[in-house]
Amino acid sequence: MNPDFAIVLNFKLKNAKNIDFDSLVKTARDIGARAISADTKAANFKKACAKYTIHLLNSTYGTNLNAANVIDTMMASRQNGQPTIINIEIEEDGKIAAAAKETLKVVNSWMHMFGHAFNEGQLSSLTVDHDGFILENRHMPYQKYIFLKSPLPEKVMVNGLEQDPNLIEMIEKRIEPKFTFKNGQLEIVLDQPNNSFSWQVVRIQAHRPEDDIKETKF
Repeated sequence: MNPDFAIVLNFKLKNAKNIDFDSLVKTARDIGARAISADTKAANFKKACAKYTIHLLNSTYGTNLNAANVIDTMMASRQNGQPTIINIEIEEDGKIAAAAKETLKVVNSWMHMFGHAFNEGQLSSLTVDHDGFILENRHMPYQKYIFLKSPLPEKVMVNGLEQDPNLIEMIEKRIEPKFTFKNGQLEIVLDQPNNSFSWQVVRIQAHRPEDDIKETKF
């Protein structure tokens, strides 16, 4: 499956009527999903998928997740290079079931903050000494993302970098924490987050060739 499809919403339509296919696809787009599937009536989604630039997959098997476990499941799947396919139950009246709405609310909140790193990342050879993992941006490999399980420690150690980074940023707070780099080990002093997200993300911007270009004055 395309690695860009980190999240897939698998709509379980069953005997639902009066389905607003446009609204369902827009919901997927709004939470940061890049693909959907459905157990029936797949052809009805084509127009909306084209409208919102969402890929329509063949019918597939998803997982019944809830607000309490969906983010942890997403992290485990991404760490293993797999998508998270979330079953979304649709009621007979064509509306998203209440439990699924709560799950999507949690996903939307987290993805609004960290979705770019999550969607664009692939597993990196770098390692971190806390409960978490590191992804590398598939399109801009000088960007690395440390995914850390909350609560955060005071500091973390990253191994595997060949050069000291150009920038470290805690994505949620948009701050640059203190760090030291020595003998291939990057130690980052973490700032405690504002929110209660179960996973936080720290961005590492590695040294780039253009960073060595001196400013030209005329």
